[in-house]
Amino acid sequence: MIELLTQAVQGLAQLSTVLLIIVLLLLFLVAFKVLEMVMQTVIVSALSGVFYFALAYFLDPVKFSIDSLLFFTFIGGSLYTLYNLLTTSAALARDVIKLPLKLIRGLIRFVRNKLN
Repeated sequence: MIELLTQAVQGLAQLSTVLLIIVLLLLFLVAFKVLEMVMQTVIVSALSGVFYFALAYFLDPVKFSIDSLLFFTFIGGSLYTLYNLLTTSAALARDVIKLPLKLIRGLIRFVRNKLN
Protein backbone atom coordinates (compact mmCIF):
# COMPACT_ATOMS: atom_id res chain seq x y z
CA MET A 1 0.00 0.00 0.00
CA ILE A 2 2.82 2.38 0.88
CA GLU A 3 4.59 1.50 -2.39
CA LEU A 4 1.45 2.34 -4.34
CA LEU A 5 1.17 5.67 -2.55
CA THR A 6 4.86 6.40 -3.21
CA GLN A 7 4.42 5.59 -6.91
CA ALA A 8 1.36 7.86 -7.11
CA VAL A 9 3.27 10.75 -5.52
CA GLN A 10 6.20 10.23 -7.91
CA GLY A 11 3.78 10.12 -10.85
CA LEU A 12 2.23 13.41 -9.76
CA ALA A 13 5.70 14.95 -9.43
CA GLN A 14 6.56 13.85 -12.97
CA LEU A 15 3.23 15.15 -14.26
CA SER A 16 3.78 18.52 -12.60
CA THR A 17 7.26 18.72 -14.16
CA VAL A 18 5.83 18.04 -17.62
CA LEU A 19 3.09 20.63 -17.07
CA LEU A 20 5.65 23.21 -15.94
CA ILE A 21 7.75 22.58 -19.05
CA ILE A 22 4.69 23.00 -21.29
CA VAL A 23 3.70 26.23 -19.53
CA LEU A 24 7.26 27.52 -19.83
CA LEU A 25 7.29 26.81 -23.57
CA LEU A 26 3.97 28.61 -23.98
CA LEU A 27 5.29 31.60 -22.06
CA PHE A 28 8.37 31.73 -24.30
CA LEU A 29 6.11 31.67 -27.36
CA VAL A 30 3.96 34.52 -26.01
CA ALA A 31 7.05 36.53 -25.03
CA PHE A 32 8.51 36.06 -28.52
CA LYS A 33 5.29 37.28 -30.15
CA VAL A 34 5.08 40.30 -27.84
CA LEU A 35 8.74 41.15 -28.46
CA GLU A 36 8.16 40.81 -32.21
CA MET A 37 5.24 43.25 -32.06
CA VAL A 38 7.22 45.70 -29.91
CA MET A 39 10.18 45.62 -32.30
CA GLN A 40 7.89 46.21 -35.28
CA THR A 41 6.39 49.23 -33.53
CA VAL A 42 9.85 50.60 -32.71
CA ILE A 43 10.95 50.15 -36.33
CA VAL A 44 7.85 51.93 -37.65
CA SER A 45 8.37 54.77 -35.16
CA ALA A 46 12.00 55.16 -36.23
CA LEU A 47 11.01 55.13 -39.90
CA SER A 48 8.43 57.84 -39.20
CA GLY A 49 11.12 59.98 -37.60
CA VAL A 50 13.46 59.39 -40.56
CA PHE A 51 10.63 60.34 -42.93
CA TYR A 52 10.15 63.66 -41.12
CA PHE A 53 13.90 64.30 -41.15
CA ALA A 54 13.95 63.65 -44.92
CA LEU A 55 11.02 66.04 -45.42
CA ALA A 56 12.79 68.75 -43.44
CA TYR A 57 16.05 68.16 -45.28
CA PHE A 58 14.70 68.06 -48.85
CA LEU A 59 11.77 70.48 -48.67
CA ASP A 60 12.42 74.13 -47.88
CA PRO A 61 9.02 75.02 -46.33
CA VAL A 62 9.38 72.27 -43.71
CA LYS A 63 11.69 73.36 -40.89
CA PHE A 64 13.34 70.77 -38.68
CA SER A 65 12.47 70.74 -34.99
CA ILE A 66 12.88 68.09 -32.34
CA ASP A 67 9.25 68.51 -31.26
CA SER A 68 8.00 67.76 -34.76
CA LEU A 69 10.39 64.81 -35.07
CA LEU A 70 9.06 63.33 -31.83
CA PHE A 71 5.49 64.05 -32.94
CA PHE A 72 6.02 62.20 -36.24
CA THR A 73 7.62 59.32 -34.36
CA PHE A 74 4.73 59.16 -31.89
CA ILE A 75 2.09 59.38 -34.61
CA GLY A 76 3.81 56.66 -36.67
CA GLY A 77 4.02 54.29 -33.72
CA SER A 78 0.45 55.05 -32.62
CA LEU A 79 -1.03 54.53 -36.08
CA TYR A 80 0.87 51.27 -36.50
CA THR A 81 -0.30 50.06 -33.08
CA LEU A 82 -3.90 50.99 -33.97
CA TYR A 83 -3.59 49.18 -37.31
CA ASN A 84 -2.15 46.11 -35.59
CA LEU A 85 -4.96 46.17 -33.01
CA LEU A 86 -7.64 46.43 -35.69
CA THR A 87 -6.21 43.61 -37.83
CA THR A 88 -5.83 41.36 -34.79
CA SER A 89 -9.38 42.15 -33.66
CA ALA A 90 -10.75 41.46 -37.14
CA ALA A 91 -8.94 38.11 -37.33
CA LEU A 92 -10.17 37.15 -33.86
CA ALA A 93 -13.74 38.22 -34.69
CA ARG A 94 -13.63 36.19 -37.91
CA ASP A 95 -12.62 33.08 -35.97
CA VAL A 96 -15.21 33.69 -33.24
CA ILE A 97 -18.00 34.19 -35.81
CA LYS A 98 -17.11 30.91 -37.55
CA LEU A 99 -17.82 28.83 -34.43
CA PRO A 100 -21.58 29.54 -34.10
CA LEU A 101 -22.00 29.20 -37.87
CA LYS A 102 -20.38 25.76 -37.80
CA LEU A 103 -22.60 24.74 -34.89
CA ILE A 104 -25.74 25.92 -36.71
CA ARG A 105 -24.72 24.13 -39.93
CA GLY A 106 -23.99 20.96 -37.98
CA LEU A 107 -27.38 21.19 -36.26
CA ILE A 108 -29.13 21.70 -39.62
CA ARG A 109 -27.33 18.67 -41.10
CA PHE A 110 -28.24 16.60 -38.06
CA VAL A 111 -31.92 17.56 -38.36
CA ARG A 112 -31.92 16.85 -42.12
CA ASN A 113 -30.37 13.43 -41.58
CA LYS A 114 -32.94 12.58 -38.89
CA LEU A 115 -35.85 13.72 -41.08
CA ASN A 116 -34.68 11.64 -44.05
